[in-house]
Amino acid sequence: MLAAGMLLAVSFIAAGASAQVSDADARAAEAVVARLHRGLVEVLAREPDASLDTRFERLRPLIARTHDLPYIAELAIRRQWRDLAAADRERFAAAFERLSVMTYASRFSAVDANAFTILGSAEAGSRRIEVNAAIARSGGGDITLDYTLQERDGAWMIVNVLADGVSDLALKRAEYRRILDDGTLDDLIDHLADQADELR
Repeated sequence: MLAAGMLLAVSFIAAGASAQVSDADARAAEAVVARLHRGLVEVLAREPDASLDTRFERLRPLIARTHDLPYIAELAIRRQWRDLAAADRERFAAAFERLSVMTYASRFSAVDANAFTILGSAEAGSRRIEVNAAIARSGGGDITLDYTLQERDGAWMIVNVLADGVSDLALKRAEYRRILDDGTLDDLIDHLADQADELR
């Protein structure tokens, strides 16, 4: 899994012309991750016993503001994406967004303001920044969270997350490729819907 994450990082760096990022860019990227963490805490603290569906609806705008979900959806099936009709791209992106938000809603059922720590940031090549963070584990020890952000329309947005060194996007790409190799886009969309329903 680590190898897949490293290959993905290499593909990020290789894409496009190299460009330097400034200290202001790094601070802006860190602020996006801080906004995500703060939003998770605020949503969950507002009503600790809220249902998963309620958490989903409250987190949806936060995830949409901090993550470039349409771009991540495209990366997840890059080989097939260019051949899809616009309507099919929209259907897949919608299913991907629902699963992404539902994953946050299910994983972060309870978290306090001191759980997250931002450790710093560094240039990740081709106008991308990696923000390093950690979340305290209830049983002891921290989970490292490395966020890759890129700029779109003047805003820095998350395009990948590595948890303890494992790339979420690399895992999804491998999983989705297996489904599409043997099936259709409808099969993949159904698979994403099933995963989201299981989290509920």
